[in-house]
Amino acid sequence: MQGFSVVFFAFWAMVSNLGATLRLTVLPWLIVVAIVFSMLELTLGAGSRVFEVLELGSVLSMPSMLPVLVLSNFVAFIIGCWVGVSWHRHILLREQTFGVLPRRNSEAFKDYFPAALKFAALAFAILLMINWLMIPLVSQLGFEGGGGKIVSILINSLLVTLVLRLGLVLPAAAIGQPISMEDSWDATRGYSGPVFAVALFIVQLVDLTRMLHCRSIAECLLHFIGNWAGMVLMLGALTVLYGVRIQGRRMIV
Repeated sequence: MQGFSVVFFAFWAMVSNLGATLRLTVLPWLIVVAIVFSMLELTLGAGSRVFEVLELGSVLSMPSMLPVLVLSNFVAFIIGCWVGVSWHRHILLREQTFGVLPRRNSEAFKDYFPAALKFAALAFAILLMINWLMIPLVSQLGFEGGGGKIVSILINSLLVTLVLRLGLVLPAAAIGQPISMEDSWDATRGYSGPVFAVALFIVQLVDLTRMLHCRSIAECLLHFIGNWAGMVLMLGALTVLYGVRIQGRRMIV
């Protein structure tokens, strides 16, 4: 029930002021998509190959695409920090100073960026460890089979659970009240069940869009919508958890 409440309030924060949500998140996310497509166009040339490499695993199977992958992810990370700062401050501080794009808050960004970088490095290390331990099991079960699919969803949900439990450092940094990852972990102690329920919901939402291969503009648009909704719900869940577990709020809407 608590997990449902977190999802509900995260969703409510997204839709209750949809105009602000779109201005804070959609255009920056479109900038990321435009940069990725432009880099693919420059690397591969115009044509259907751009859509081919966007299919699951295609980029990783092409060593020549590694610099593009690294650079595009770094740009996406910077823009994600920009969006995260604006979103957390909008919800927690009711900050309304944004126009077509989120306002660049240099002071908050200086605190947020290193916290996000450290957090992302830890999350990536955890992902590698989980994959190293669990991929052989998934392979044995058959990734496309029912058992393998369930294990894959559980692995991703476990990773998102860890992200949510440790990630309260991000909204804290955004509003200028930094905490450590240990503080974040302690604050969510005894709350693992609801957090896992939230993680499972987000993973399932994003996974629905992965059922389609990105072979056309329409399918890529569905990927964009699903990933955008997952990103906003993740930011919303972090913000709600921070408000409830750190600030002692009953709800954030």
